[in-house]
Amino acid sequence: MKKLMFALAAASALPWVPHASAQAPAQIQIETVQPISGNWTYRAIAGGTEADFVDASAVVRLQLKCNRANRIVSIVRTGVPAAAPTLSVWTTSSSRTVPARFLATKELIADVASTDSLLDSIAFSRGRFAIAASGAPMVAVPSAPETTRVIEDCRS
Repeated sequence: MKKLMFALAAASALPWVPHASAQAPAQIQIETVQPISGNWTYRAIAGGTEADFVDASAVVRLQLKCNRANRIVSIVRTGVPAAAPTLSVWTTSSSRTVPARFLATKELIADVASTDSLLDSIAFSRGRFAIAASGAPMVAVPSAPETTRVIEDCRS
């Protein structure tokens, strides 16, 4: 936690860089959305780290991946049936729609700079955060230290 606080302070000293998209998704009451059952796992991967949310049926529903070389955190929504241009993210402090790309593996991926405040919103979201894309149901997941650790890894 101290590393994240230090990184936040250091990031605020960096020059301002505009976000790829500052568009807010449709409003939801995130505090009333029930997170799905499952668990977060954390592991090292080639070039970084990853946190996976695995639901009660043992299906990976969401991933946060750190690419240390590029200092990018990828938010990966799995099981998306069709391409969508954006991924919407809701936390208890903010919401935003970010550009995304679709892979043939039915993954919709939004790449976010490690200094982006959206990642702080995910790390400090109280109890849950949610991800959605057009054509796929919203996935609300519990907040967890594993996601914060991936974000910290990309900042250090």
